[in-house]
Amino acid sequence: MRGILLINIGTPATCSKEAVKKFMGDMLSDPLVTGKPGWVSNFLAKKIIAPASSGKSFNKYSQIWRKEHPEVSPMIYFMQKLAQSLEEKKNIPVEIAMRYGEPEIEQALKNLEKKSPLLHEVVVFPLYPHYTQSTTQTTIDEIGRYFYKRPHSYRLRLVEHYFDHPAFINALAKHAEPYLKDIDKLVFSYHSLPVDQVEAGWKKGREFDYVYQLKETNRLFCEKLNIQLQYTLLLYASQRGNNWLKPFLDKDISDLPRLGWKKVAIIAPGFPVDNLETLFDIDIEARELFMKAGGEKFVFVPSLNNSDEWIEAIWKITVGV
Repeated sequence: MRGILLINIGTPATCSKEAVKKFMGDMLSDPLVTGKPGWVSNFLAKKIIAPASSGKSFNKYSQIWRKEHPEVSPMIYFMQKLAQSLEEKKNIPVEIAMRYGEPEIEQALKNLEKKSPLLHEVVVFPLYPHYTQSTTQTTIDEIGRYFYKRPHSYRLRLVEHYFDHPAFINALAKHAEPYLKDIDKLVFSYHSLPVDQVEAGWKKGREFDYVYQLKETNRLFCEKLNIQLQYTLLLYASQRGNNWLKPFLDKDISDLPRLGWKKVAIIAPGFPVDNLETLFDIDIEARELFMKAGGEKFVFVPSLNNSDEWIEAIWKITVGV
């Protein structure tokens, strides 16, 4: 019997300043996120960065947090819906987990064992298609720390990246196509990363090359929909310093109307589930900056979330049928 574990980077447990502060402190104390030694990362995150930034981040979360039942973060909501749909449509046990916060990896795996006592394999499916050390690698390491503490009756199989998998590209294209009518420019938005981390991955080869992988996703997506690349633009969001991948979404989106691109659509293929980066950075902040600068039309392409095409894609990627 096979099970699926859907895993994401994490979200605050509640929409409160303390919960946001804790989440930020936990995530930013990880050396694979910061690129700094453990003790330095821990000190900076929990004593300086999280206390100083949690108020601003809380204000952002409060604007995208679900107000209706269930009152949870959009990431949790869509992951739960996705897991439920996969279980019902594919008759397979599915659980969700977060690298930082809850549901924890250990508890999610125990839940799978309870659902299926005859479990022989768990396919770990990270909801980040492109490799980075701050998402993929830290997830691999954390799962290993728990799984190898004791013997298990099942094996683990990790889907490490699927940026160019035909099922992923097909799902993206089918999902996005209705949103891409009457626009001057298609903007691809991805999470920015420190340049030194990107260069370290590039030196290891394409399996670890973040920029190559996301550009390949863009190329295949455009090829699928017959979009010429000159009508697209790549911008990076959520940067934490100047020496991060550029151009920046929040700085350059305002220039587009002046350049004659007054009708744009923005898609974030690196986030298969909507979260703070899509719902705030793009759909609220970037929209406001673009329209104030003279834009006429701003189309936000939602993430795949629990769409039928994404359910089918996950099944094909994990099971191979």
